[in-house]
Amino acid sequence: MLATIIERITGSRLQQAEHRIAQQEAVLRALDKTQARIEFELDGTIRDANPLFLQLMGYQLQDIQGQHHRIFVRDEDADSPQYQAFWQQLRRGEFQSGEFRRRTRDHSEVWIQAAYNPVLDADGNITHIVKFAVDITEQKRERQALLSQFDALDRSQAVIQFDPDGNILEANQNFLDAMGYTLEEIRGQHHRMFVGKEYGQSAEYREFWNRLRRGEFQSATFQRFGKDGREIWIQATYNPILDEHGKPYRVIKFATDVTRQTLINADYSGQIDAISRSQAVIEFDLDGTIQHANDNFLQAMGYTLAEVKGQHHSLFVAPEERQSAEYKAFWQALNEGQHFTGEYKRFGKHQREVWIQASYNPILDMNGKPVKVVKYATDITEDKLRNADYEGQLNAISRSQAVIEFELNGIIRHANDNFLQAMGYTLEEVKGQHHRLFVDEAYAQSEEYRAFWKALNKGEFFSEEYERIAKGGRRIWIQASYNPIFDASGKPYKVVKFATDVTERKLAVNEISHCLLALAEGDLSQRVRGQYQGEFDQLKTAMNTTFDRLQNLVASIQTAANDIQVGATEIQSGNLDLSRRTESQAASLEETASSMEQMTAQLNTSTTNAGNANRTAQTAKESATQGKEVVDAAIQAMSAIASSSKQIADIIGTIDEIAFQTNLLALNAAVEAARAGDQGRGFAVVAGEVRNLAQRSAAAAKEIGQLIKDSVDKVETGTQMVFKSGETLEEIINQVVKVTEQVSEIAASASEQLVGVQQVNQAISSIDETTQQNSALMEQATAATTSMVDQVSKMHQELSFFKQG
Repeated sequence: MLATIIERITGSRLQQAEHRIAQQEAVLRALDKTQARIEFELDGTIRDANPLFLQLMGYQLQDIQGQHHRIFVRDEDADSPQYQAFWQQLRRGEFQSGEFRRRTRDHSEVWIQAAYNPVLDADGNITHIVKFAVDITEQKRERQALLSQFDALDRSQAVIQFDPDGNILEANQNFLDAMGYTLEEIRGQHHRMFVGKEYGQSAEYREFWNRLRRGEFQSATFQRFGKDGREIWIQATYNPILDEHGKPYRVIKFATDVTRQTLINADYSGQIDAISRSQAVIEFDLDGTIQHANDNFLQAMGYTLAEVKGQHHSLFVAPEERQSAEYKAFWQALNEGQHFTGEYKRFGKHQREVWIQASYNPILDMNGKPVKVVKYATDITEDKLRNADYEGQLNAISRSQAVIEFELNGIIRHANDNFLQAMGYTLEEVKGQHHRLFVDEAYAQSEEYRAFWKALNKGEFFSEEYERIAKGGRRIWIQASYNPIFDASGKPYKVVKFATDVTERKLAVNEISHCLLALAEGDLSQRVRGQYQGEFDQLKTAMNTTFDRLQNLVASIQTAANDIQVGATEIQSGNLDLSRRTESQAASLEETASSMEQMTAQLNTSTTNAGNANRTAQTAKESATQGKEVVDAAIQAMSAIASSSKQIADIIGTIDEIAFQTNLLALNAAVEAARAGDQGRGFAVVAGEVRNLAQRSAAAAKEIGQLIKDSVDKVETGTQMVFKSGETLEEIINQVVKVTEQVSEIAASASEQLVGVQQVNQAISSIDETTQQNSALMEQATAATTSMVDQVSKMHQELSFFKQG
C-alpha cells in the first residue's frame, strides 16, 4: 500500500514538473520571439543567439559563434576592471540586469535593456549564461536628449518640484539662489510660502493648483516673494508629470528670474504711457496705413479713431504733396528703417492747417527689419503762428531800423542795410570787426567801455542815445538799445542792437538848447538858424516866432509898466487921504457905540427889576388867593363845629332825660323794696345805687351841656371873625390883582424898550464894524497900492534883464 501511495505521489510530482517545464518552454519561446537572446559559456564565449539578437547587432550566427562577448563592447570597456568583475560575478551565479551600451558589427552604438541569467543544472552547478535583451537605443537617445535638456534647464533656469498638493519636493541651486533660501528651509513647505498672503488664501490660487492636479499646463509671468519678503518676478511654466495611468504625480516648475526685465519693461511701459499722455502718437503699417492713434493725436487733428483707422497717412497732407516724388521717397526711406524728425505742415479735419514737431520712428523686429512706423508728435501750430508773428515783427523792425548783431565778445556777426547805410560801410567791411570800430579810441580803451560789455555778457539791457563814428570819421548820433539774446538755458549767446539815426534831431536839440539857454540869460536876440527837415523845421519856425513875439511882449510890458507906475502913485495918495477920514469916523462911531452899550445895560437892569416886581406881585396874588381859600375852609369848619355842638347838646339833653327817668325808676324800686321787707332789702340797695348813678349822670350831663353851650357861643364868635377876615382878604386880592397888572405893563414896556435899544446898539455896532473893515480895507488898499508901486519898480528892474538887441 505504501509503495502504491509513493508511486502515485511521485507520478503526480512528475506530471506537475513536466507541466511546469512545458509552461517555461512556452514562456521561453514567447520571449524568444519578442526579445533578443544570446547564450554564453562561463568564460564569455558565444554559444548561440536568436535572430532578433543577430538582427539587432548586425551579425550572422556563424560570425559570432565561438567569439567572446567582448566583440560587443568598446575596447576600453573590455579592458576595464569593471568588465572583468562583471564576468566573475556571473560565474559565481550572480544575476546582472540593467542598461548596457553595446557595439554592432559596423561599430555603431546601441543601448539594450538586458538581463544576464546564470543557468543551473539539476545539481545547482552553473552550466552557461543566457541573456535576454530589448533594444532601447531610441528610448535611450530620447531620454538622453531629455536629460540633456533637463540638465541644460537645470543649469540655466530655476527648477523646483512639487507634489500635486503643492508641497515642495526638490529645488535646484538656481531656484534657491533666486529666492534666497536653502533647500532645508523649503523642502516639505507649501508653494504658498512664495506668494502674497491674500493671494495664497484666494479662490484663484486654489483653482491654480486644481488645474495643475487636473494635468493642465500653466505658463505666465508670476509675482513671487523671496526670503524676507523681497519681491521677485519670474517667467515660469508649471508642468504636471503624469504616471503610467495618465495621472499627475508631481509638478515641475521651470522659471527664469525676470525681475530686472519686468521692472525695465514697466519703466518702458510707463515712459511710453507718459509719452502717450503728453504727445500725439499714431502707428502706421509700412505702406502708410493707419493702425492706431491716441486721443492726443485725434484731438489735434479733429478726427475720431473710426474715421482714420485703415486710412492712409496721405489723409493728413496736401494733395500736391501726396502726389510728389518726395512723399513717395519719404515712405520708401521709412520702409528701409530711416528715422525722420522735424516740423511738418499737416491738415486736420475740414482741411484745418496744423503744424507739428514730429518724429517718424520705424519699429524693428528681432532681425532688425522694420515692421511698422510710430510717429510721436507735438502740436506746435500756436508756436508756429506766434513765431511767424515774431518773425514778421522782426522783419518790420529790420526794415524800419538799423539792426546789428554781435558775439558776446563784441565781434560783429551781421548788420542790415539800414545800419550799413547809416554808418557808410558795407557788410564785408564790418563783419568780423569789433564794435570799437564805431567809438572813439579813448572810449574804446576805457574801463567804462569794458564794463559796458561785461554787463551785456551778464544779460543786462541798455537803451539810450549814443554818439558813434561812421566811416570817414563822420560823427552821428543814434537812439539804440543793446539786447542780450538768451538761449534755452537762459544764458546770453549774442547781442542784438536796434538803432535809429537821430543825428539831425540831436543837432536840432543842441541848437534849440543853445537858444533856450540864451533866453534863460535874458538874451532875446538869439534864433535857430540851422537847416532841418520835417518836424524840426516846424520846431525851428515855432521857436523863432516865439522869440520874436516874446521880444515884442517884453517891450509892450515895459511901456505898460511905466503907465501903471504913474497910476499906482496917484491911487496911493488918494487911498492915504481916505484912510485918514475913515479912521476919524470909526473913532466917533466907537464912542456912540459905547454910550449905547451903557444905556442898554441900564435898561436891561430896569427890565430885570420890573420882571422881578411882576413875579413878586404874582406871588402875592397867589398867596392872597390861597389865604382866601384857607379862610373859606375855616368858615366851613366852624360851621361844621357849630352844627356838631348842637347835636352834642341834643344828645346831652337826651342823657339828662334818661338819668331823670332812671332816678324815677330807682325811686319806685326802692319803694317796692320797702314794701317787700327783708326780701327786698338787697334790691333796695341796688335801687339806691342806681339812683345815685342816675343823679351823678344828670349832674355830669348838665356840666357837659353848659360846656357845649359855651363852645357853641365861641364858635359863633369865631365864625363871624373868620367871615370878616375873608371879606378883608377879598379886598386885598382885588388890590394885588390891580398892582400885578400895572407891574406887568411896566415890565412889558421895559422889555420893548430894551429890544429897541439893543437893535439900535446892534446897528451902531454893525456900522462901527463896517467902518473898521473899511478902514482896514483902506489900509490894505493903501498897502496894495504901495506894493504895486514897488512891484512895478521891480518889474522895471526885471525887464531890464532882457536884451532886445
